[in-house]
Amino acid sequence: MALNSRMGICLAAGTVACAWPWLRQANAQKNAPGAAQGSAISQVSVSARSFAPFMKETVEIRYSLSRDAAVSVRVFDPDLDLVRAIASMAPRKAGANRETWDGRDMDGKIVPNEAYFFTIEAEAPGLAPAIYDPVTFSGGDYGDITRGELSHEMGTFDYKLGQPSRVRLRVGIQGSAMAKTVVDWEPRVAGTITENWNGMDEDNLVSIWNRERFVMILTYFSLPENSVIAVGNQRYTYRAYKTGLPAPRPKKEERPFAGNRKITPHFLRSRVTDRAFRVRLTFPELEKDKPVELPEVKDRILVHVDVDPEDKAILLNQQHEIMLFNDFIFHAEEERGYLPFNFPWEVNQLPAGEHILTVNISSHSDQVGVGSRKIRVIK
Repeated sequence: MALNSRMGICLAAGTVACAWPWLRQANAQKNAPGAAQGSAISQVSVSARSFAPFMKETVEIRYSLSRDAAVSVRVFDPDLDLVRAIASMAPRKAGANRETWDGRDMDGKIVPNEAYFFTIEAEAPGLAPAIYDPVTFSGGDYGDITRGELSHEMGTFDYKLGQPSRVRLRVGIQGSAMAKTVVDWEPRVAGTITENWNGMDEDNLVSIWNRERFVMILTYFSLPENSVIAVGNQRYTYRAYKTGLPAPRPKKEERPFAGNRKITPHFLRSRVTDRAFRVRLTFPELEKDKPVELPEVKDRILVHVDVDPEDKAILLNQQHEIMLFNDFIFHAEEERGYLPFNFPWEVNQLPAGEHILTVNISSHSDQVGVGSRKIRVIK
């Protein structure tokens, strides 16, 4: 789908002054399921919004009990899979309590960089179990962020978040092609956020932020209350960690959502699959043995469109919208295409010199892949 400025930020450079959509602040004591069951669990908080387990940092989960109880505290990842039980039916006294998590999973392995949340269950004689499950009453609020500051000199984009959220930053040309996913639903703490971007497209072929009608689309959805973001793990990504687990982890118990919440569909989608994918463009007639850095074309060239092997399982047997652009000018579209996809690119109408073909592939789940190739047209 072509980018449209009304979907987010329109920036040429500098600061854009727009209305700021401050996020709603959650209220644990008012909305938590535990409050409806005798208020056995209250004053839930965490000692830090982010921490670095590889640096031996820890985080505390703090809560208050109305009476003595057997308490279970569990850590879950964003796919609602159990990471670790840090307390299991442990006896705890009425009043203030705290549990400590060192950022390791049930196998003792440090978790990858991601956002994690906690559930608390308390059982006391004569009372129904009290449950604190933040997914049931918080997170998933969504919208566009319409104010920020772009620095070409520093290669940064600054903006503010009202509460911890996942952020997706896409850039491209208004009314034309998307050029890159700069940030792909990554968790961010509240406050002023700085994203780094060199201004280039996905394949590092052309500067985007200096082009006319350059647009940025910055979207967020809030994390569950008291989420904690693990940082500093340079050894493996979340996707590599999850696909490398020897067996599936237990799922969080399903519980009904509180109230009539309106949440984004991305809130409950898997962080392994709900992401942008890399588009690969090749020229089979010219690249039978090895890639050609700058193919020379006179009249036409066959273009083969596909995705990285690790992305094929996500898109298998799905129809996609495939859009093609010559130098960011619309060229052709296949509304219900399958991958891999082949098409003959007629270039005889283009002037001599270098040109860029950009392909956008959109799934029905709002996943978009981008790929570009440069050619030289000769006459």
